[in-house]
Amino acid sequence: MRLAATSDASCTQCHANLRANGASPHVVNSVTRFDGGHPEFAALRPGSSDPGTIKLNHAIHLRHDLKGPGGPVQLDCSDCHRTSGASEPWKFGSATPASAPGNAPAKANDIPPSKQMGRANMAPIAYAKHCSACHGLRFDSRFPDQVPHDTPAVIHAFVLQKFQQYIPSHPSELRVPARDRNLPQQSVPASRVLTSQEWVTMRVAESEELLWRKTCSECHSVTFAPNASLPSIAKSNIAPRWFAHAVFDHDAHKFLKCVECHAGAPTSQSTAEVLLPGIQTCEKCHHHGAESAESRCFECHTYHDWTKEKPVKGKFIFRASVAKTGNAGLQ
Repeated sequence: MRLAATSDASCTQCHANLRANGASPHVVNSVTRFDGGHPEFAALRPGSSDPGTIKLNHAIHLRHDLKGPGGPVQLDCSDCHRTSGASEPWKFGSATPASAPGNAPAKANDIPPSKQMGRANMAPIAYAKHCSACHGLRFDSRFPDQVPHDTPAVIHAFVLQKFQQYIPSHPSELRVPARDRNLPQQSVPASRVLTSQEWVTMRVAESEELLWRKTCSECHSVTFAPNASLPSIAKSNIAPRWFAHAVFDHDAHKFLKCVECHAGAPTSQSTAEVLLPGIQTCEKCHHHGAESAESRCFECHTYHDWTKEKPVKGKFIFRASVAKTGNAGLQ
């Protein structure tokens, strides 16, 4: 009934003796079974680390007295990590994230089918869905708006436009306190009047200093190149899928507490720490014997590489004559 449910012998006839041309195999010479005869997962081998650049401290986010948008909150794993098929609304996201001038928010149907994951995989982390309620992007008390969660160039254009639209209707703000240079025996006027352009330039610089140095750098790696007008922000590089050569269904394991498999999450303080379960965690259920979960190769590995699937143009037709054979068929 299940074509894929083949015996381990179909795999181990080759994988039990992994010979390489001119060199030894990179990991092991032999794979014979899952429990006791399988190497550790690649993401957890020595030298591996999380490639993500977002400064996320799991331990802080799981504190009992964490400051939330409406007071202290106690976060749960499912407040940030759910499968794509889950329908519950996100507790700490924003229904209307800020949009930059000329930028329209992405619609669900804009996501290509190849990127839409089912209930097996966790939904990708997104600022608007998971972070925006607590980590706001306000830039000046004059505006209720937040800057868009976008590139420095887009943010700069947004901030510049806001101040340019604001000052014509608030000309009194062009008078600002004079800077005291502490020069002896020299009178300094109490205030000075700026041009609109000077005022906008000054306010934009102040707002961006707050954004780049504090707001953005709280989560992102922000670098300032010499003579560059804007900083550069490292790509988040969040791994969309850790087991690149195997399948795993979170929905099938939802009866377990998250920490049963991700035991290191409550105390993790560094982004570089890989919080995946090791093979020994999986072996607690997946091992040989009648009282165990399935542990044969096909449970996690697929044989056919469906990324290489090609379009098929049908060439068969139904047989025209049924009377001669008594059966309708294909030819």
